[in-house]
Amino acid sequence: MMLDMAKYFSENPMKYSIAFIAFGGEEAGLVGSKHYVYNPTASFPLSKTKFVFNMDLMGSGEAGATIVNSTVYPDYFKRLEQINDEKGYLTRLKKRGKAANSDHYFFSENGVPSFFIYLMGDYKHYHVPSDNAQNLKLDSNYNNAFKLIRDFIIELNK
Repeated sequence: MMLDMAKYFSENPMKYSIAFIAFGGEEAGLVGSKHYVYNPTASFPLSKTKFVFNMDLMGSGEAGATIVNSTVYPDYFKRLEQINDEKGYLTRLKKRGKAANSDHYFFSENGVPSFFIYLMGDYKHYHVPSDNAQNLKLDSNYNNAFKLIRDFIIELNK
């Protein structure tokens, strides 16, 4: 998903810069994202970061998506929900509150509005050896999740 987003936005540049960062050490305690938040690059300081959209667990989607921090940032969630309702991308956007369960956490704890999206459905291979390309169904649900996130990013760039 991140590579697809990077390709799209490199071919369709926005008014504001978009950074794509793959953090390491999430399962070991959000090590990479925590380090970045407390040692941001000069090119992308936290003070100039408008929003962080953390994408993880993107292998399904037939049951919609959960948006962590949607209750923390209700105005942003409303914008995401409006896009989804207008375009009919995913069957459901489930609200979830604050959670220290992925790389968005230290950003939001340090004043950067952040969502963590994960897709819901019957994909049973997360965090096991069978979590591989052969078992991923990058079908219309994946494509619609891509479009939802893309459209939200475009909206934020206005």
